[in-house]
Amino acid sequence: MTLPAIDVVESIGSTNDAVLALGRRGAPCGTAVVSRRQTAGRGRRGHAWESPEGNLYLSVLLRPKVAPSRLPGLAAACGLGVLDSLRVLNLCNEPQLKWPNDVLVRDRKLAGILVEASRDNTGEAFAVCGVGINVAQAPRGLAATSLTELVAPGAAPSFSPLARALRDAVAARVDAWAAMPGAEPLSGIRDDYVSALAWRGREVVALAPDGRPLVRGRLADVDTWGRAVLETADGPASFTSEQASLRPVA
Repeated sequence: MTLPAIDVVESIGSTNDAVLALGRRGAPCGTAVVSRRQTAGRGRRGHAWESPEGNLYLSVLLRPKVAPSRLPGLAAACGLGVLDSLRVLNLCNEPQLKWPNDVLVRDRKLAGILVEASRDNTGEAFAVCGVGINVAQAPRGLAATSLTELVAPGAAPSFSPLARALRDAVAARVDAWAAMPGAEPLSGIRDDYVSALAWRGREVVALAPDGRPLVRGRLADVDTWGRAVLETADGPASFTSEQASLRPVA
């Protein structure tokens, strides 16, 4: 399938907002906007996200034909697509996914991923995958890294080829996931996802959305429904991404 050209801008409020607006007007799958800077970027749960110039902020329109029961797996498929692009470009040989779908390298955040859903003017559901990747610099005060820290000088691809590789890999991985049989969100991609899972086997703490610690235990698995499974002193405990986030125990 031939994908649309990517709209490249220097600065924007939010690439996700721009592509959501295009999707509501019926834009096709693969429509994408990429910017060098965002002034109103956001992460999970509406958190503001620093989006300095010199990095890459990309949003891709997706229209996977899957049953509603499988839609929670879309973020995992998008995360795997980002890893696919990094490997194809030979940028990192050790990227991992922090549950549910941010990208870590050497335990430091390289990219954030935000998937948002909406409906177009015909009532058809669609989603937008936003990817913010640290190219020239990492956000201040966070355990983050950037491509300039990970590759040899001059080895990072230029802006437009990197955006195209990310968009194409995310769209391809989502298409492959949607074509796989099964009713669960991670049907067909769970093995790939678990093999890329950061902190597996390590002790972590599950935090509620308000930051309260819920339980502490060893990150054992992610099940086919996309839930993180912790082995705790009281037995297994499972959490959806809406219920908790994970942090490693030092």
